[in-house]
Amino acid sequence: MESLNKFQSKSLSQLILEFSLPATIGMIVNYSYNIINRIFVGNKIGADALSGVAVLFPIFIIIYGIAFMIGMGGQTNVSIKLGEKKYDDAEKILGNTLSLIIIASIILFAAINIFLEPMLDLTGSVGAMRAYSRDFMIIASYGIIFQSISFGLNNIIRAQGFPNIAMWTQIIGALLNIILDYYFIMVLNWGVKGAAIGTNISTFVSMSWVLYFYFSKKSILRFKLSNIIPKKAIVGIILAIGSPTLVTQISGSVVTLLLNHILLKNGGSNAIATMAIINGIESFLFVPIIGLTIGLRSIIGFNYGANEYKRVRDTVKIGTILAVGIGFVSVAIIQIFAGNLVRIFIPNNPEVIAIGVPALRTFTMFVALIGCEIITSTFFQSIGKPKISLILSLNRQLVLLLPLAFILPSFLGLKGIWLSGAISDLGGSVVAFIFLIWGLNKLKIKEHKHTQNLNNQVGLEIANSQS
Repeated sequence: MESLNKFQSKSLSQLILEFSLPATIGMIVNYSYNIINRIFVGNKIGADALSGVAVLFPIFIIIYGIAFMIGMGGQTNVSIKLGEKKYDDAEKILGNTLSLIIIASIILFAAINIFLEPMLDLTGSVGAMRAYSRDFMIIASYGIIFQSISFGLNNIIRAQGFPNIAMWTQIIGALLNIILDYYFIMVLNWGVKGAAIGTNISTFVSMSWVLYFYFSKKSILRFKLSNIIPKKAIVGIILAIGSPTLVTQISGSVVTLLLNHILLKNGGSNAIATMAIINGIESFLFVPIIGLTIGLRSIIGFNYGANEYKRVRDTVKIGTILAVGIGFVSVAIIQIFAGNLVRIFIPNNPEVIAIGVPALRTFTMFVALIGCEIITSTFFQSIGKPKISLILSLNRQLVLLLPLAFILPSFLGLKGIWLSGAISDLGGSVVAFIFLIWGLNKLKIKEHKHTQNLNNQVGLEIANSQS
């Protein structure tokens, strides 16, 4: 149990570095694959292929969202149970997490292959984009189960205190993906089909790595057949904690779907390609924040389960400062090097470059503040309070961004879409900050009550011993 002791014994700065740095490295490599994949597709096949793959993003948001919902729900509950030293309960949660992932993957695979054409209609895949979208989606659907198991169970590896092993899950898959994409797209000329095949192979290898860990001697938790059979109560707590993650992904998917239609109407496929580029750049530059939150989840969850409330509060404070600081550095890079960043994706398309540079600068204007929202959501989710995370997710995506994306283009055209992103980031961050202060104060009260109870218990024991 040495891997668990450090959650309470190590200094928080060391612990955050130990858990967040490997997660960040893994995420950087993983997001590099997404960026490089788009570069391969854009440079080798063209803007129609890039747009054809980009419009599928809402579908993949839902696929990833379901995997993350189950994985994050499993991780949070496992972390709390490990903090409480309830190891049998943690193994039951692990088993039910696996069964939920398998069931969800089968349902998703069937739904995509049965309803693919209506799905492509919803995404706005039309004209020359359509064939690329269809080819990529059909092949990629066969790898859903590999990717979901890899994503979902990798989170629980971190919860057991092995952040480096979890990091290698991401690195192995991403590096192999880059190599295979280059070979299949650039050498063999397999087009978007090659990109999908490369993804499937690499995620299968990542999944194999994850499963090998659970059957090795290092894993604290084991798979047991009786635990894999879904139990209503366990499934309920997994889905309850993980649901904000799915809502975030689905609301993002809905917004992206609607934005694609608005973009197509106001700027054609070039506008959709621009949004794909913005999403890729923004995601890559904010990988350190995502890596930070991945590391924080296990630390917060374990210490909350162990009643170490001060360590929870201090962890959240440090995380918020780091996240906002990283955000400002990232925004500075975007504002200064916007032209260079856009040209990486479409070097020979002056129309996309002309649209993309001002769009990138406008859309990301206030995105540095989102670090506060991400940390706040992570905090509440990690202590088993998913409703606040749910409110934050709905607020920025559906309450702010969606109405603005509808209204502003009527007055400002394409620029209104880029501006809606900036305004929603600012408003969402202000609301998140208010919830963060409230949550930390509530936790401080809980800490005070726990300390009083301990003191009363010690006093009773002393009194009993004297009598």
